[in-house]
Amino acid sequence: MYQWAGWLVVAIVCAIAEIFTETFFIILFSVGALVAAALSWLGLKAGYQFAAFILVSLGLVFSTKRVAASWFRKGSELKTNVYALEGKRAVVVQAIPPNEAGKVKVKGEVWSARSLCETLIPLGVTVRVLRVEGVHLVVEGPE
Repeated sequence: MYQWAGWLVVAIVCAIAEIFTETFFIILFSVGALVAAALSWLGLKAGYQFAAFILVSLGLVFSTKRVAASWFRKGSELKTNVYALEGKRAVVVQAIPPNEAGKVKVKGEVWSARSLCETLIPLGVTVRVLRVEGVHLVVEGPE
């Protein structure tokens, strides 16, 4: 008779449980319970209420998971340490001969570098760091 009150209790319990988690997941079941409570208040049978609870809750879980994943995926790969140098500009402080190592200064530090160029890169030229290979930076230049 007062099944809507039971669904309302489920919604409130889920909302309170959400307060103690960091996931923003249980609140989705609270919304499903509110929909079931509304259907109960309208007089629909318990089977329809339960089906609505399951469908709305799972629909929210799968739809918000996809949206949230796309939000958090953007820029989520934070490069640190030496890998943060990729894409940065560097200044040649020791000429880089073809197929040999030279030195570049990037972000205030001097690194051993190899070039993809088949020509000598002279001192003072600005190059771009492409990647890290072992203890060397692979650079592209001159810019």
